[in-house]
Amino acid sequence: MASSSAASAGHNDRSNGSGGSRRRQTFRWRLALAFASIAVMTVALAGVLLSAAWNYQFNEYVHDNLQISADGIAQIVGNAYPQYGGFTIETLVQIPRFGPSSNIGVQVVDEKDQIVYDEASMRAHMQGLASGQVPAMPTSASATKPTVVLQPSGPAVTSPIWVGHVRVGTVRVWSYGAGALLTSRDLQFRQGSFMGLALAALVAVAVSGLAGIWFANRLVGPIEKITKTAIALKGGDPDARTGMKSNDEIGFLGKTFDEMADSIEADRDMERRLTADVAHELRTPLQAIQATVEAMQDGVLPADEERLGIVRDETRRLARLTNGILELTRLERGTVPFALARIDAAGPVRAAVDSLEALIETCELTLSSDIADGVVIRADADRLQQAVSNLLSNAARYTPAGGKVHVVLRRDMTVALIEVSDTGIGISEEDRQRVFGRFWRADDARATTTGGLGIGLAVTKEIVERHGGTIAVMRRSDGPGTVFTIRIPLA
Repeated sequence: MASSSAASAGHNDRSNGSGGSRRRQTFRWRLALAFASIAVMTVALAGVLLSAAWNYQFNEYVHDNLQISADGIAQIVGNAYPQYGGFTIETLVQIPRFGPSSNIGVQVVDEKDQIVYDEASMRAHMQGLASGQVPAMPTSASATKPTVVLQPSGPAVTSPIWVGHVRVGTVRVWSYGAGALLTSRDLQFRQGSFMGLALAALVAVAVSGLAGIWFANRLVGPIEKITKTAIALKGGDPDARTGMKSNDEIGFLGKTFDEMADSIEADRDMERRLTADVAHELRTPLQAIQATVEAMQDGVLPADEERLGIVRDETRRLARLTNGILELTRLERGTVPFALARIDAAGPVRAAVDSLEALIETCELTLSSDIADGVVIRADADRLQQAVSNLLSNAARYTPAGGKVHVVLRRDMTVALIEVSDTGIGISEEDRQRVFGRFWRADDARATTTGGLGIGLAVTKEIVERHGGTIAVMRRSDGPGTVFTIRIPLA
């Protein structure tokens, strides 16, 4: 069964890995397709804009050429009109001499808006005359109705016919087709433009697709590295890291992932150490209670007040330990209510100094303070006093007899600064990052003779942070010892 399960798990892993590979390949191609699609849309948009520009320019070009033709014809007719006595055949036959294209329609109307000349009628008449099927046109175009009259099929331009200052008629000119006035060179240029655009589209799509694949590989590579690192961490490799150092967003993600892995590993170490610490802290008093009770039951020791006092002291120690752990947990979860108010920080700091003065003197230490009044902050006075008391208790516990403990409260720009310094055993550089952890102690032997539970500094840190402040620890600059510094914003 175990072998079958392992095989099944391995098959699932391989399946998942294959699926992940397929998904990553799909992502590559999807990104390449996205780049190519953007190129296609860009070229399509460029084609639409180019076509619109062509149409606009073409319409302007056609209109200008038609207007030139209309003005020229009007001038020719206006010059011939008085010479041949009106719209006679001699006058109208001057129009073809202007050279209108066969793709252009020309009409001439008199002042009564009657058609006196139509290019198509004239062309048909001339063709019939040449073939001997149509008689010659009369001397006056108005004397007979034109055989063919074409109305303009599109936008037409007009030009008045002037004889002196008298308007005798109008010339209408229009184009029969969209490309009627375009020269072969114009058509070649237009066709070449669209062919060039099509070629540019193909090149742009190809280049964009290759750029998409290249960019996808650049993007997917680091992501795969992060994924492999995550899988290795999940598989139990605590040292797996991406090792990414680039300064772009992906590099920042990799570095953040490594920092997260370091934090997770530190949390795992803390959990393991916490389990061992709790077991150690509980085992000692429980063993003392068990040994004392069993000795009294066996008659080895008398059940007198002294023996019962040992049991009572150890029970109290267990109660203090559990209460301390419970309080720290509640502080970390934010379930402990804080009565925040504007207070003078000198009050709780002095109260902490006064309450610990006897203990410090018992330890044969010298206690001094420099507490400034008027340093107003928004704080819970009882909790602030507890934080300072924890620092004083810690200083008394780890400062040899004859040492000194000094407390300072002063205003430092925008914060209230509280310092508790001692001339004790100090804290090593590597321990400064762990000093505010649960059950941390400066002595490696973890002796319990000092009576500390190892959670006072952790509680202090949580109290300070609930006030929006910070706490730091450093070595004394003028000798052995430690300086704890609390900074809380001024109110």
